[in-house]
Amino acid sequence: MSHKNILLITSVIGMLAAGFSASSAANYTKRDGKWESSFALLSSQSTSIDGQNGSGVEIDSDVGWGFTLGYNLNPHILLNFEFSALTPKYDATFVDDGGSPYNVNHEMDVMQSQFNVVYHFMTERFTPFVQAGVGWSYLDSNIAKGPPNSICWWDPWWGYVCDSYQNTFNDTRFSYNVAAGVRYELDNSMFFRASYQQSWIDLSSSDNANLGIFHLEFGSMF
Repeated sequence: MSHKNILLITSVIGMLAAGFSASSAANYTKRDGKWESSFALLSSQSTSIDGQNGSGVEIDSDVGWGFTLGYNLNPHILLNFEFSALTPKYDATFVDDGGSPYNVNHEMDVMQSQFNVVYHFMTERFTPFVQAGVGWSYLDSNIAKGPPNSICWWDPWWGYVCDSYQNTFNDTRFSYNVAAGVRYELDNSMFFRASYQQSWIDLSSSDNANLGIFHLEFGSMF
């Protein structure tokens, strides 16, 4: 083999090795030490809650929204705050003192605030991840628990104003979650996440609420 051929082969191998090295380096994440935020589209699954003496709630599936704000301690560990909001329809079964049931169909508000620890399995831009977190959940049945109340005040633009409001049955409870999914980062610091989250809401007078929610997130690192 001539010296020219050896030189040519050596140059090609060197170029391929350099290209492979650059390609591999390009696959590594840039999230280390960066803040990030995301907007999420949610799809919750239907679920049921068993209460006392035959009472209960059947909650329909729903589409909602949410957002996150977090900080990447390193390529593997992300700490974030997550907020989500859903308004599913439900069918509640009430039981009176005589044991007779009656149903109410309505729409409820479910808002969750969670503080999560996220673990990325790989340091590449594409990686699977798992998550665990705790926080609180606000549930509002939107069923009135008393007659309307009125309130009046002096407004700097509208003068003396009166309005009415009505209290509803609602509660804020401790909740926790686990999730698993995948993440992909673009070169411009944008990223996408897809995951399934299971959350449990600690209710005092019934079984815990068990919510399964699919998340599709669009975010940015900064």
